[in-house]
Amino acid sequence: MDTRIGDLSVPKRAAAAAGIFALFISLYVFLMPPVLAPYRDAGELACDVHSLGIPHPPGYPLYVLAGRAFSALLPGAQDWKLHLFSAAAGAAAPALIFFFMSGFFRPSASLAAALLLGLNFTLITVSGVPEMYSLHALFGVAVAFFSFRAAVNFSARKLYLLAFLFGLFLTNRMDLMLVYPAALALVLPPAARALGPRLYYRVLPLCALFFLAGYSLYLYLPLRSAAGPFLDWGRPSDWANFWGIITRRSYGSTLDLISTNYAKGELFWVNLRYYGLHLWENMGPALAVAAAGAWYSWRRSRRDGLFWSLFFLASGPLFLFLANMPPNPHALAVVEPYYLLPDIAVAWWLGEGLHALLAAGGYGRPAAAALALAGLLLFGLPSARKADRRGMFLTADYAADALRGLPAGAVLVAKKDVQLFSLWYYQQVEGLRPDVRVIAQGLSGAPWYQAAWARKEPGFPVFNLNTGGQEAWAAAGRAWKDFYATVDCEVPSGAPTVPMGLVMAVYPPKGLTPPADPSAVYSHRWKIGRPFPDFFAKDVISSYAQGALAVGSLHSSAGRKKEAAAWLDYASSADPDLADAHLYSGFLLSADGDWAGAGGRFKSSVDGYERLLALADEYRSLPDLKDSLRRSSAYAWLNYGVALEKTGDRDGAEKAYLRAAARNPGLADANYNLAILYWNRDWDRVARELAETLRKNPSHAQAAHYLRQFQSPRR
Repeated sequence: MDTRIGDLSVPKRAAAAAGIFALFISLYVFLMPPVLAPYRDAGELACDVHSLGIPHPPGYPLYVLAGRAFSALLPGAQDWKLHLFSAAAGAAAPALIFFFMSGFFRPSASLAAALLLGLNFTLITVSGVPEMYSLHALFGVAVAFFSFRAAVNFSARKLYLLAFLFGLFLTNRMDLMLVYPAALALVLPPAARALGPRLYYRVLPLCALFFLAGYSLYLYLPLRSAAGPFLDWGRPSDWANFWGIITRRSYGSTLDLISTNYAKGELFWVNLRYYGLHLWENMGPALAVAAAGAWYSWRRSRRDGLFWSLFFLASGPLFLFLANMPPNPHALAVVEPYYLLPDIAVAWWLGEGLHALLAAGGYGRPAAAALALAGLLLFGLPSARKADRRGMFLTADYAADALRGLPAGAVLVAKKDVQLFSLWYYQQVEGLRPDVRVIAQGLSGAPWYQAAWARKEPGFPVFNLNTGGQEAWAAAGRAWKDFYATVDCEVPSGAPTVPMGLVMAVYPPKGLTPPADPSAVYSHRWKIGRPFPDFFAKDVISSYAQGALAVGSLHSSAGRKKEAAAWLDYASSADPDLADAHLYSGFLLSADGDWAGAGGRFKSSVDGYERLLALADEYRSLPDLKDSLRRSSAYAWLNYGVALEKTGDRDGAEKAYLRAAARNPGLADANYNLAILYWNRDWDRVARELAETLRKNPSHAQAAHYLRQFQSPRR
């Protein structure tokens, strides 16, 4: 059966594809942020492109070199140029898929599928960040396009080109190899028919050489590493390190180390469910047409049906099975860009289904038009609105606010990716506060990182603040003057700190007090309470809220109620789910005798913890996190019970104390408060609760005192 059923000439298809490219690059540029996007590794990769450094494994040499070449062609800030580079790659993906599909299907069906792919929220997002994901999506379309070209009108030259591209594309992202079996299943049968035995003893060996020629771009890593750039992740100039990178031995086969806490395949079905939700949110009822298109694809051509089925199954379900990530917001944000490869197969099936409906006549045409329009208008366009990042100055504001108040020559330790890499970018590329030494906590024990600092600043000591424990932090406190850490750092409990906002002073000088008001150190341009489109943006806001909570709680413990209230109000407004902010605000109100107001705050804290506990179950969180949340929830319930008791609601207080005891069976104060609640009302209950209090906490002085009083004659 002839599978080429499109009715547009090649020049017309190319002209239409160019129009689609112009449409989407205009849209992506319109929606992109004005400064570095708050995205996972955006700041790191922007630094690597700027300095030709070595990114984290596997090094992404194609992205680094292509981004550097693209940047050299344009004036302006590095972040804007790299955003534009991603936008161009992202816009090229729907343009190429239209050109590809319109050779098989009706132009209207191909156009609808290309538009829905281009309006995909995930593609819009990655087309406005300096990372390799939009280029990855383009390469996924290119694999399908060139594979079909080689299969339909086979020649050995096309096979050599395909082999070279296979190797080259892996130097952007290695997980593209998941779709290569689909390409081989498509191309090898016609190659075997055309070449016979020559395929095995001549052509395939040459294909291997062409593949290695493309893959050889990885040699950039050891060559550049030998020159000693500051960002020299993993030091691939060492042959063993380089071999570990290109074979994935040095960083494993997992998407993220968190997946190693779960049994293989344990989270497959929940991840598949979230991928299904992603498809629905981006396509809506048009997804039914895509499902029909998968069936039509098999009917029209077993060859095409097999290719797209393997393409989808390997890059979608198989990838999710191997990734095995928990469904929490951070893990889902890490997985989300990988949805784009199976989305390409779904886009093809959508075009196939629309073409079949249009060709069927009768009710098929209005049904195809209605479903496509519903997908575009009700799901595609809202995705674009959701992905709007205009006016998002988060990373620039964060870096400025974190660095502004630090003394000259200070050392600042940072941990989380977006926060750390934003500091890297604005310091190394934009020249913000070059006098401050920014240390990556997670890398501080790595030999290559310590060697990089030794080259950059001989004599400056870098300590293992990641796994070195209290001794390493104490040594840093002795060696470094003006030692600070961002609020996301994990600081040993024995290291004294004073919170100052986004940062905390570590081993601070005596008498150091935090700012009195958030406006003294927070000068961001985002409006408190504004919704942000993704996890990484919200996580930056969370740093502001966590810093405010720490400052507010310190002011509260020092009796500075006005200052504490200002910071705690900021924290709860910036992050309404920050349950501890409401808890500490309740303490302030209760200290002034406002038990009704305190009760409202404690109730907000209780509700916040209950939401977090429900989400912890939904997210398949690890047991330690759940236990920590339950203990914190118990404390909130305990204080809520006190407020209810103070305002005369004894029944509500009892329920709160019982809930506190259920959340933390070891919380002795829950039983103690129940004993006091029943004093003069039920002496047997008092005795039982006091005895239980002392069983849980034998050193509970008040319970022991009242139990002695209870056991003495009461009349």
